[in-house]
Parts: sequence; structure tokens; C-alpha cells
Amino acid sequence: MNTNSAPNDALSPEEQQERWLEEGKAVVKQQAFLMKRALDNSNLRDGLKYGSNMLCELRTGLLSPKNFYELYIMVADEMRHLEQYFYDEFKRGRRMVELYELVQHAGNIVPRLFLLISVGAVYVRSKEAPARDILKDLVEMCRGVQHPMRGLFLRSYLLQCARDKLPDVGSEFGEEVGDSIDFLMHNFAEMNKLWVRMQHQGPVRDRDRREKERLDLRILVGTNLVRLSNLEGVDAAAYKTLVLPRIIEQVVNCKDQIAQQYLMECIIQVFPDEFHLETLNDLLDAIQQLQAGVDVKSILVALMNRLAAFAKNDPSQIPADVDMLAVFHSHVSKLSESNLPLATFLDLQVGLLNFALGFAPGRLDFVDGLLAVCGTSIANADTSRLEGQAEQACVSLLTAPLLASSSPLSVLDLEHYAPLISYLPFDSRKDVAVLMTRLMRKTSTLLREPAHMDALLNFIQPLVKDVVEDAGHADDQDDEDVEAEQGAVAALVHAVTNDDPAVVFQCYFVARKHFGQGGARRIKHTLPALVFRSLALARSLHAREVKGEEAGVTSKKVFGFTLDTIKGLSGTEPAIALRLFLQGAEAANGCEEDKIAYEFVSQAFMLYEDEISDSKVQMELVTVLSATLCTLGRLDPEDYDTLVTNTTKHAARLLKKPDQCKAVCVCSHLFWNPNVKYDDDRSFQDGKRVLDCLQRALKIADACMQSGTNVELFIDILNRYLYYFEANNDKITLKYLQGLLDLVKEHLSAMEPGAEAEAVKAHYAATVGHIQRMKDAADPRFQELTV
Repeated sequence: MNTNSAPNDALSPEEQQERWLEEGKAVVKQQAFLMKRALDNSNLRDGLKYGSNMLCELRTGLLSPKNFYELYIMVADEMRHLEQYFYDEFKRGRRMVELYELVQHAGNIVPRLFLLISVGAVYVRSKEAPARDILKDLVEMCRGVQHPMRGLFLRSYLLQCARDKLPDVGSEFGEEVGDSIDFLMHNFAEMNKLWVRMQHQGPVRDRDRREKERLDLRILVGTNLVRLSNLEGVDAAAYKTLVLPRIIEQVVNCKDQIAQQYLMECIIQVFPDEFHLETLNDLLDAIQQLQAGVDVKSILVALMNRLAAFAKNDPSQIPADVDMLAVFHSHVSKLSESNLPLATFLDLQVGLLNFALGFAPGRLDFVDGLLAVCGTSIANADTSRLEGQAEQACVSLLTAPLLASSSPLSVLDLEHYAPLISYLPFDSRKDVAVLMTRLMRKTSTLLREPAHMDALLNFIQPLVKDVVEDAGHADDQDDEDVEAEQGAVAALVHAVTNDDPAVVFQCYFVARKHFGQGGARRIKHTLPALVFRSLALARSLHAREVKGEEAGVTSKKVFGFTLDTIKGLSGTEPAIALRLFLQGAEAANGCEEDKIAYEFVSQAFMLYEDEISDSKVQMELVTVLSATLCTLGRLDPEDYDTLVTNTTKHAARLLKKPDQCKAVCVCSHLFWNPNVKYDDDRSFQDGKRVLDCLQRALKIADACMQSGTNVELFIDILNRYLYYFEANNDKITLKYLQGLLDLVKEHLSAMEPGAEAEAVKAHYAATVGHIQRMKDAADPRFQELTV
């Protein structure tokens, strides 16, 4: 490659770099071929000449670090052949000192030193001279190259060639590990100086580019520390006295932000955790001496995270006399005194918090003290809501204890935990609240006291209440998201447990106080859960009352609480509220509380009359009302009569004729209910009123204009007649059955062929089949019936 060639204006910088790299690789490939051919012919002089020509390509100043590295790798790979030739020469009896002196006659210093290192590696292997002396000579000779990038790669090559030839415990090249430490520290110091010098070469406008190039080359410098950590002879004592002080000296004295950041991170990552424990104070003191622009927070967090993981995996390795929490807290406090931005300060506290939770999970007092400091700092910052990095840090302060605890509820016992959430914007508060509810379910945490319920619902307030300052957030939410969130909140009611029913009732009372402020979109999901749990409590209390046990609260009081809770839904979700009233009526009936059951049903009727206007919903609710009334056997017959009469009236007032017909048919069962008894043990079975309902349904069906619907309704009515006929209702006679059969057959014959007609005929065929089976069974009641 011609190092003096000017860039081609027609090429982009990337294309120009690629062109220069290809030119250099072509020269390397050609000269390497000539070198290997000369060496194969035992022509060392020509081999060195071609090798020197190849190495001259590394003198270029045109390539970027990335491309220079690619060229260097190619050259280093070819140099292995030359090194092997030197070793073969040694095996043939040639003294390595001669070769060591011979290569120093190369004309240019860059190829000369690369050649010298290659010979030096074999020189060490030959053991003709102590490894210490050769390595010391090589590391000193490398000072001849002061160009930052060339010098870095030259010393990297020295490190590569010497990696398996360093004196160490059990090494064939000597056991004085101090010699290796001196060599590596010397090389590290020189490489760091070259690396830092790159920052100050070239115009200011290229500063960003130079910083990127430096970051690309940082691993070359860090490799020295990796080699130091791999030395068997470097134990904790040697690290503390011989290694770390010299590294820290270089790091602090270089006064370069990029170098300090990387090298401190490198120290933390490459040396064992045991070493860090022995030198913790020294390392933390060094961190405080770094330049202002260094991200001290990330360095401290990395150290704390590593030691926390070590302590968790092997607690026995932690010295008893080392209070790491106190040490870290002291240093973090010192850093905090230097007027750090709030976000940086909170990030440091997050790191310390994570360390405390990992290192000593039981030290909740320490965690609470940390949160108190954070709360004070935020309050002093005179901001009502955090944002950006500070907001994220505050979220981490709240979520870390939650995730670390086996019982999420326990963190609410920390005095300074819950108040922190008030500094977060709505969305972040909500995220923390969602996490809390999910962890409550995941860990199956139980709520045993009203105070716990109150503290929890206050903490997850964004999920529970409509807050004025956050108006609009809830309305923007998708219905499915609201349902999922409120489902998790409602599940908290099912987590309430206590042997004392009065305490359970107090928990429900607290929950209703909070849920009642949730607005229409929330209460339709949360209040039903509270209603069902309250009804379950009422049943349990009734069972105790039957046994004569005292419970501190009565089932009647719980039913009253339930009734009021359902009323809270009436204005916004009348259909849901009506169904819940009927659930309450069934529960009260099961507890032999007929007056309470009547009150529940009465409330359902009032709600139906005042709030339900949709015809489809009306039809559904009339059916549910009828089904529920059929189960309420404890009602006074007069009260029952009033309710079923009203139900039948509502059925007859439905908007659509088919709905009227079906509903009135259903209501007929209300007048034939064996569950409701008079005082003389007679059942509430009024055959005449049953017949009246069926006759009315028949008139409504006859008034329907669509023939298909008309016939289908006739068949439904016929089936009802059959049911009561078999139930021995003396008002239902063969005359009615025969008349209906003839009516259906007449209408069926008039229907137009099609899918609808086939469905109706199939329905009728099933009914006729039943009648025929009854006749075949010799039931005398059916013998005169003609089908």
C-alpha cells in the first residue's frame, strides 16, 4: 500500500477504506508467499527481507482501527510461519542470541520490532537466557514506536507471543510471578498512554470519530489485565499489594474519562470476587478519584451486582469482619455529597438497594433507611412528579423489593416504601400497581387484616380509584386491558382469610370503601367479586348461628352490607346489579331468611322497572327472574304470589311478540312450584293460573305474523302442555293437547319448503316421538291422543 496516496474524491470514505485495505492485504499476501518460499529454501536473509516488506504494511496511517485490525490479524497469522522457522533453526543447533541480534538490522523500526518479538518468543522457549531478561528487553524496545495505533498493535503482538511464556507457579520458564507482573504492568502502562494519546491527535472537529476509534481499540489495553488475572501466582495478597495499587495508579493518573471508565469496569470483570472482597475499600476509594465525566454509577452498580451474586451463591466465602453493606453505603453517601443530579443519585441508590437485597435479604431495616434517604432527596428537589431517568430509577426502587420478596405485602410494612410512589406520574404508578397485583396472585399471598387491605389498596390506587389529576387516562384504555387489570384487583378479595369472620367482614368493608371510588369502568369488575365473597361469608355465619356459635358479626348484617354493595352498581350496571340481587336472594333463601330474600328480589324488580329498557336484556332478565323465583322455597306464599304475578306481567309487556310468548310460557312454571309451601304443607301449585299463562301464550303466538316463528312457538307451547299434563295438572286435559297437535299439523302443511321448515318439523317430530313412547308404554292418559 502506498502510504502517501491521496484519497480518490470519487469514492466515499467507506469505499476508500475498503480500497486501501484490499491494497494492503494484496501486498501482505504477495510478500508472505515470497517469505515462505525463501524460508522453505533455507534462505533466511531473503525470508527476513520479504517478512520485513510484509510488516511494513503495518506502518500505514490511512486505515481506521477496524480495518487496521483486520490487516494486523492477517500479518500476525503469517508471522507464525517465521516463528516456526526460528524454532526449527534452534532445534538444528543455531543459537537464538545470533538470530536475536540479526533481526535488529532491519531498516525500519516497525518491522524490526515485530521480527524481534517473534525471535524473542523462540528465545524464551530456548531457555538460553532467563525469560525475565528477554521479556524486559522486548517491552523496553517497544518504546521505539510511539505512534498510538501502531504502538498498541505492536504491544498487543508482544502480549500475544508471550502469553504462554510468562514466569508463573509451575511454569517451565520460571516461577517468579513478580517478573510477569512487572512485565505486564509495564506493557499495560505504555499501552494505556498510547491509547489516551489518541484522544489528543487531530483537529477538534474529529473528536467524536477519535472517541469511537478508541473504543474500538479498548480491548487491546484490557487484555493486559486479563493476562494478570490468569496468573496462578497472583493470589489475593499479591493482588492487593503488587497488582491493584499499580493499576489504580495508572487509571487515576491518566485523567482520561474513556480510559478510566473502561479500565475500572475491566478490573471489576476480570479479577475474582475474592480479590474484590480483600480490596473493597481500595477499589471504592479509587472510584471517588475518577474524573467528573466518568459514569461512576455504572461502575459501582457492576461491582455491587457482582458481589451480591457471589454472596448469594457462596455465603461462606464472605469474611465475617467485612460489613459490605456499611462499606458501600459509606462510599455511596460520600459520592452523594458531591451535588450529583437527582437521577444519578437515585441510580446509585438503586444499585445499593439491589446489592442489599441480594447480599442480605433480611436487612429490611437497611432497605427502609435507603428508601427514606431517597424520599428526602426527592422532596428536597422540589418536584411533584419525576420524569426521565429519575422516574425510571424511582420505579426500580419500588419494584426491586417487590421482586425480591416472597411476600409482596411485606414491603408495605416498610415505613418509607409506599410514599415514594406518589412522586411518579400516573403511568408509572400504574405499572408498579399492576406488578404488585400480579405478584400477589403469583405468590398466593393472603390478606389477613383490614390494615393490610387498606395499605394495599392505597398503594395500588391507580388501579382502584378515579383520581382527578389523572382524568382521561382511564378513558383511553382498551376494555380488554381494563378487564385484565380489574380482574387482578378483584382477585385480592378472594385472598382475604382469617379464622375470625368479623375480621374478614372488616376487610370486605375496607375493600368496598376503596372500590366504590373506582368509577363505572372499574366497579363492574370489582364489586361483583366482593358481593360473592360476602354471600359466602353470610352462609358461613348462618352455619355458625345454627350451631349457636358467636362470631362477632351476624349473617343479617353481612346481607345488609351485600345489599348496599349491589346498590352501588345499580346506576351504572343495572343488568349486572339485577343478577347480583337475585344471587343474594338465593343465598338468603338458603339461610332461611325469607324477608331478606324478598327484599333482594324486590330491589331486582325496582331496578328492572326503572333502569332496564333494552328489549333483549329484558327478555334475558325475565327468564333469570323466573328461574330464581322457582328456587326460593323459603318465601311466604303470599309474598311469592306477589312476585310471580309481577314477573308474569313484565313477561307479557316485552316488546317483541315471540319474546312475550316464550317468557309467559316460562312464567307458567312459577304457578306450579313444589318448593313453595303453605302452612298446611300444601305446595304452591295453581293449575288454573298455569292454564291461563299457556292460553295467553297461545294467543300471542297466534298473533305472530311469521309462519315459521308461529309454528315453532306452537310446538313450544305444546311441550309445556305435555309437561303439566304429565305432572297431573287437572286443568290440562286431552282436549287442549289434541287441539294443539291438530293446530301444529295444519300450520306445518302450509309452510314453504326450506331449512326453516325442516328445523320446525324436526322439533315437532321429537315431540310426537315422546307422545308415541308414552302411548307404547301403555300410559292410559295418552291412549286417546291421536298423533
